[in-house]
Amino acid sequence: MQETRGRSSAVFAFGALLFLCLAYTYLESRAFGHEVAIPMYGYLLAALAAIANILISRFSPDLLPHNIRLLGNGVLASGTVIGAVFLQKYSAYHAIEFILLAMWFGSLKSVRLIITFSINLVLAIIFIGAMYVTDISGFWISLVAVLLAAAVLLAGYIGYLTERARRMLFLETEVNKSMTNRQELWAFTLIDLDMALSGILDFKELIALLKKHLEPVIEFDSYILTSLEGQGPKPVADKVEGELFEDDDKTFWSEDLLGKLTQTRQATTSAEHETVKGFLGMEKQQFTSYRLDVPVFNDSKLMGVISLRRESAPFDDLDMIASVSIAAQAMLIFKRSTRSSAMVLEQAVPDPVIRPKKSEDNTATTTVSSSESKDMEVTDHSFVESDQTLVPKDVVDHIKKEEETAKKTITLMSRENADKIAVDRYRTAAVEGEPLSILIIEVDGLSKLREQDGDQVAYKVFAAIVKYIFSKVDKEKDILGRYGQNGLSVLMPKVDMNAAEKFAEMIRQFVETARYKTAYGEKSATLSVGVAAITDDTGDYGSMVKRADMALFVAKKNGRNCVKVRL
Repeated sequence: MQETRGRSSAVFAFGALLFLCLAYTYLESRAFGHEVAIPMYGYLLAALAAIANILISRFSPDLLPHNIRLLGNGVLASGTVIGAVFLQKYSAYHAIEFILLAMWFGSLKSVRLIITFSINLVLAIIFIGAMYVTDISGFWISLVAVLLAAAVLLAGYIGYLTERARRMLFLETEVNKSMTNRQELWAFTLIDLDMALSGILDFKELIALLKKHLEPVIEFDSYILTSLEGQGPKPVADKVEGELFEDDDKTFWSEDLLGKLTQTRQATTSAEHETVKGFLGMEKQQFTSYRLDVPVFNDSKLMGVISLRRESAPFDDLDMIASVSIAAQAMLIFKRSTRSSAMVLEQAVPDPVIRPKKSEDNTATTTVSSSESKDMEVTDHSFVESDQTLVPKDVVDHIKKEEETAKKTITLMSRENADKIAVDRYRTAAVEGEPLSILIIEVDGLSKLREQDGDQVAYKVFAAIVKYIFSKVDKEKDILGRYGQNGLSVLMPKVDMNAAEKFAEMIRQFVETARYKTAYGEKSATLSVGVAAITDDTGDYGSMVKRADMALFVAKKNGRNCVKVRL
């Protein structure tokens, strides 16, 4: 930033110096008519050097550092003024010329204050020395010395203001850049959570993994965590790491802290001190660390606490907001996983199928056996062909009727089942060296539509979009699965990235212009799509999905209703 802005300001500085040198050249050649022409040529040389430096700054910035060129050009012009005093004897306009050049030095943005002030001071002393050598009266020397001292101080003050403004701008830019980077890391972490924590059913395991996902966003030296399962008002730590917590022998989470976390549902910050003996045995408070306590809630119940400590700097608002949002997102994933697990357990309870079995006396009896559980979210509702010698004909007919009805239904695979198939397709593509692409599609504004008009309206819009996409994909190869609450994924074997991007743009354009009739009138929607494809550097299926997810994040960040590709 310093280099870019310095190069830009250097062009203006050289322009101002060019104007001054040309003006001084005119004064030497016309206005005063001195016989000694050396100063005139000196100013002309300084002007030509300023022109050359302007061209270098614009077209060849790396030829020589601009601050060195500025100082050299300025010293040449000031040295010409001093030379004019020595060769022509002092005149009032020489002091004015020198003062203007001193102001020019003080206004340079890309040169340190200490350097410009030192140069101005040295040149001013040499100027007074030149006056003394040419036998100027002491009165004039004293008067000019006062004027030059004031000019040097004023130029120094201007340089101080310039450098202070430059440093403030630099710090502000760095802070904003750091904040932006941390916000992006925060967003990417929220994306990673969905892949890393899906399927975890143990809460202690979940809360332990949160530390790994807090590290990219929040800097900390030590951490401690607990799950508040039956531990009463004074919970003990489940895991401690870092010297800032290891030597702590007091209660980590007091009743007051737990009460505050429960009431506010927000992270809390504090600065911690310890009592030590100071001068003459007097006790004093010595700073030890800054602390951030992050609550983990399941609905309205406080399930756990994560505490972080560091010595470098206090935790800021972004640390508090990001930590709470990451914990909340993790709990949403945990709830979804436990709910899905409960559904799987319910589906695992088999419906009884009556099968005839011959007893020892060859009389027909009946026994109850378990049928295989089926994932009812799979698009291809295939049924296992049964052995007609064991199953009655009416049962077989009923199964076949269900199969015919199911195949007319367009449903999406759950993400878990879609990923299982996709991993196998990915391995095949990697071995065979075939192209493979994935689209992650999110319906923009579906959550708002659900809040305004209800689940049925949102479902109808989503179902219509899925039906259109389903009509355009290759049903023999492509895999469609749910992705999040408002989206879906499309795995496209033997399709490269360019073709996948064109396909995504085609469905995006259609959905953008389509209208959907509902009980609350016509509704519209748009799509944000992230595209990624298998590459030599992809690594595995999960990393390809992650790149597509990041592309989707960029699409949403750029205003939605667009397609973005992540290489």
